[in-house]
Amino acid sequence: MRSAAVVILISAIGSLVIAGAARADEQIVPLAESGDWTAVAHHVSMTAPPDVCMAMTEQGLLFRADADGVALRMVNKKWSLPTDVHGSISVSVGTWKQTFEITFNTSNMVSSDVQEEDVAPMFAAMDKAGSMSVTVGSAAPTTISLAGSTRVTDAFRTCAGIKSNSKTPGSNPFE
Repeated sequence: MRSAAVVILISAIGSLVIAGAARADEQIVPLAESGDWTAVAHHVSMTAPPDVCMAMTEQGLLFRADADGVALRMVNKKWSLPTDVHGSISVSVGTWKQTFEITFNTSNMVSSDVQEEDVAPMFAAMDKAGSMSVTVGSAAPTTISLAGSTRVTDAFRTCAGIKSNSKTPGSNPFE
């Protein structure tokens, strides 16, 4: 992985361990890497299913899914944010546009919950577009390249159990 992706991955992993001490058999498993995008899964043990799934890009965008739902996060190592930041994250992908309220932040990351009804349309729009725009508060928009993202976001959605809008889904040998 490139250095920017490593910084984002370290920030993402840091957000996993906020809840408590790490266990010796915990694992971060790479799922896919394509273009500037990477997907990983966190497992509390070698035999447990993933409890957190993430897809991230070098430009600082991160999707995180756990039992509570899907979050959209922006990481910027140049930020020095205070606690309890209020504001929004606006996303524009082709004709799909949505604004999400910031629900959590660290000194260099803001996070918004993505409502269940927005998840599938957002990823469907991403699958068809070449780039997306993410605006945090009143900052200048960040253009996120979607080159290579479909392979990674497919792995993320599979990990998180998110149904895809694919018109030609793959076969499932377990059904």
